[in-house]
Amino acid sequence: MENTENQGNWLKLLINELKMPSTAEFCRKANLNRGLVDKLAADAHSPSLDTLQKIKDAFPETNMNWLISGHGKVLVDVQDDNDIKLLEQYRSKIKSKANQRLVEKFSISVDYFVQDHSEMDELENNATAQDVKDKDLMSFRMQLLLFQYRRRLVSDLLLQVPKSGTLLTGTIVGLKEQYSDLLDHLNNEIFKTVKLVTDDLASNPDEKDQVVTSEASLEEDLSDDESLSDDVGRDLAELLEYAGKAGELNIDDKE
Repeated sequence: MENTENQGNWLKLLINELKMPSTAEFCRKANLNRGLVDKLAADAHSPSLDTLQKIKDAFPETNMNWLISGHGKVLVDVQDDNDIKLLEQYRSKIKSKANQRLVEKFSISVDYFVQDHSEMDELENNATAQDVKDKDLMSFRMQLLLFQYRRRLVSDLLLQVPKSGTLLTGTIVGLKEQYSDLLDHLNNEIFKTVKLVTDDLASNPDEKDQVVTSEASLEEDLSDDESLSDDVGRDLAELLEYAGKAGELNIDDKE
């Protein structure tokens, strides 16, 4: 086997790329005789197709093209059933349309799908940490979904903005900037929603601290007044007694 792109013995390079702890472990997993492997590693023997197939079966990430020709990457990503299914859907529903804008939109949609999922997870974690009630959490979820949907729509509109205008409309000045500003606004609203920030708190971030401070001050004032409570009670009792007597005098005068 000729290896024109990689220096050194191909088998030693493969074992190193696979991060095998030892040659013996490689032999065990590939079901190959140690004597044969030593000869292959010393370039004293050329591998048969059966040997290469055993290596590929044991280590699917090995690039078969590299094994045979020595060209390309040593290891490649192994596609599972989900990879194959998604690739088939992309080729049949997106790539086959030969529409570059559709391809770009698909790529952006995939990115947003992952981002949407991450943002919802963060929202749930924040809600759990802050012990948010189920009713309030449902409201935050719905609000986040709405903002995320709007973000995808604006992103699509931004993608459709003509770079040089059209023969009918010409270039619409400032349209791209308007969509960009709207997109920034939506991202900011999404950030606040994920962090469980309400509009009232966002418009007056010091309000909560002010309320807590006021309550603390009130408690301090009440504790200070406790020492005066007995005096105040006596004064109030005397005042009520005086008012009662004054009322009796008035009644006597009228009679």
